[in-house]
Amino acid sequence: MNFDIKIEEGKYRYGYIKGKIDNFHWYALIHKDELDFGINPSNLQTGCGRISRLCVYKETTEQGGNPFLPTSSVKRYIYANYKREWDVLNGNHEEMVSELVNYLDRRYSFKLIKS
Repeated sequence: MNFDIKIEEGKYRYGYIKGKIDNFHWYALIHKDELDFGINPSNLQTGCGRISRLCVYKETTEQGGNPFLPTSSVKRYIYANYKREWDVLNGNHEEMVSELVNYLDRRYSFKLIKS
C-alpha cells in the first residue's frame, strides 16, 4: 500500500523533521549515521537505524462552553511512539509506520558527492 508522505517546508538535512502521512501528523529525530538504538527499517525493531525518535499522531479540536464563554481543547491521539524503544505501536497502523520509516531511512541516507 502506498501512503502519501509529505515533509514540512524547510531545508532539513538531519535533526527533528515534521510532516504528514495521509491524514496523520508525524515528527522524527533523524541522525546522519545509524545508531544501535535507532529503528531498524527492515523489521521496526531497535537496532541499526537512523531514526531515534518517531511519533505518529492525530489531533482533534473540540469546541465547548457556552456562547458567551467558549472553550476549545486539543486532543492528541498517538498511534506510534518510539523513543529508543516502542512505547506505542498500534498494530492497525504498523504498515503505515513501516513505510514511513523506510521512506525516511532511504531519503536521509543519500550522500551528495561534489565532483
